[in-house]
Amino acid sequence: MTERHAVVAGAGIGGLAAALALHRRGWRVTVLEQAPQPREVGAGITLMANAVRGLDALGLGTEVHRLGREGATGGLRTTDGRWLSRVD
Repeated sequence: MTERHAVVAGAGIGGLAAALALHRRGWRVTVLEQAPQPREVGAGITLMANAVRGLDALGLGTEVHRLGREGATGGLRTTDGRWLSRVD
């Protein structure tokens, strides 16, 4: 049988999750990332329930819950601070 190979563009959450899932299904995976090394960028992220369930399926949910903060509010603001949308 021919080995299956996937190339994933980007080592963000989505790219790494896809690479992990493919690898676990027997694919050879190459992840391409333009940054020379992973680093913190000083930004937060919001993961909705379906995203957390996906990370749970990959075996990463426990660590996400350990590092995260449930129930935080957030949303999008204009440059002057006015709320465009909020998520409770």
